Amino acid sequence: MRSLLQCLVLVWAECAMLRAQSTTGQPPVPAPAPTAASQNAPEMATRDEPTAFQAKVNLVMVPVVVRNPQGRAIGNLPKESFQLFDKGKPQEISRFTVEKTGAPGGRESKSSADQPAATPEEKGTPVVVPERFVAYLFDDVHLASGDLVRVRDAADRHMATLEPADRAAVYAMSGEVSQDFTDDRTKLHEALLHLRPGVMVRTGALTDLELRTLASLATLKEVIRRMAIAPGQRTIMFISPGFASMAPEYIQEETDILERAIKANVIVSTLDARGLFTDPAFDVNPRGGRGGTLTAAILRSNILAELAAGTGGTFFQNSNNLDEGFKQLAAAPEYVYLLGFSPQNLKLDGSFHSLRVTLKNGGGVTIQARHGYYAPRHMEDETENARQEIESALFSREEILELPIDMHTQFFKASDQTARVSVLAHLNLKLFKFQKVEGRNGNEVTLVYGLFDRDGNYTQGIKKVLTLRLKDETLERLAQGVTVRTSFDVKPGAYLIRLVVRDREERKLSATNGAVQIQ
Repeated sequence: MRSLLQCLVLVWAECAMLRAQSTTGQPPVPAPAPTAASQNAPEMATRDEPTAFQAKVNLVMVPVVVRNPQGRAIGNLPKESFQLFDKGKPQEISRFTVEKTGAPGGRESKSSADQPAATPEEKGTPVVVPERFVAYLFDDVHLASGDLVRVRDAADRHMATLEPADRAAVYAMSGEVSQDFTDDRTKLHEALLHLRPGVMVRTGALTDLELRTLASLATLKEVIRRMAIAPGQRTIMFISPGFASMAPEYIQEETDILERAIKANVIVSTLDARGLFTDPAFDVNPRGGRGGTLTAAILRSNILAELAAGTGGTFFQNSNNLDEGFKQLAAAPEYVYLLGFSPQNLKLDGSFHSLRVTLKNGGGVTIQARHGYYAPRHMEDETENARQEIESALFSREEILELPIDMHTQFFKASDQTARVSVLAHLNLKLFKFQKVEGRNGNEVTLVYGLFDRDGNYTQGIKKVLTLRLKDETLERLAQGVTVRTSFDVKPGAYLIRLVVRDREERKLSATNGAVQIQ
């Protein structure tokens, strides 16, 4: 038998060997051999999933418009020029983009290289799709009858100046008028004629004033949600006399509205429908604030100013030149910077955080930026973050090329009333990143296809998830890529097709446009 000393020596020697292995780069113990089940698993598999999205905030996004002394928007500033403060503390700008209003149009559809040549009917023809969507939102809940008539007539005159490719909509806060996006000027004119001052009735513990405010904010949210699915530049012209009551819960609603608009790239421009006003104390027919003072009159328009500042829009007030007001509201700033940051040590308590944006060398320029945000009450997971990014890209028109993809479209006309549009997404796998798991090259790629009609209305969506578990030899053979095909059953007409692709390993995203005309 070994002595106790011999046993201790052996134990000490084994420990020394283990320490030596860990400090001299000795490779770790080999991973278990691949199981029979993993070796027999399919190398590629696709599945369809519902295209429902839930939009949540991952980063705090801050739209910023910088104008020179002549009032023109500046679009050539680098990220390093900006300083962003959250409650007075400097923040690192982790995401920075410059958006130029008016996205490029759709591209002519092409036949796929790895598919049979399409007939002239299948190739389709270029489609001119609407580039700008303008929603006229009238606060008939708060507007006085005389003011409503004046702004209604001014809006009618402004609609006559819209371009043929523009799409306009008319909405009322009361819900009594709702004309969706169209290029039919007659329909828009008729919708304006149906506008009437809204009537709200006291219900329960809520006063008439509270009901009016809540209804207005809720309707504005709905219009933003509708605008989010319009491809191209999106502007809401919010025509209102302002809000006399802004309790804390209403301010929270305002922040939620800003979050929704920023996610959806919707610009909210506002017009104070009261026109030119003086001190109500000297006005025979006061139209200012309920408090009867000039200060109260100005406070009514605070939320209008904040909505415009927080989304990159224009605020027009204290003028009777409503024609000029609508002209300014429709002219979105040529450049909007989007600064994104992840707050450090953020407490999930729902508290308000004031924001401030400055330029390191900003002499002579003016800066318009979001005023603040509310902290969330819980953190989102990666699944929600991916869903949000895909949704935002789907309802945009911006071309994003972080992943090597290409899209081709074809169509087959079965009859005068039915057709099938095929969309082929080609993925160049050679440039994708894979993770080695049990001897296979793994990744998961999400593809979302969106179909929009000639007015930019979202009609259909298909989501496919491509699961890749490729052997080395298969990956080598498929180095030039794979093609994922999907189809839409449609009626003849003009359509815009949007493809968004996101991978799991690198969390990169690409988005591209196509268009098809079916006669």
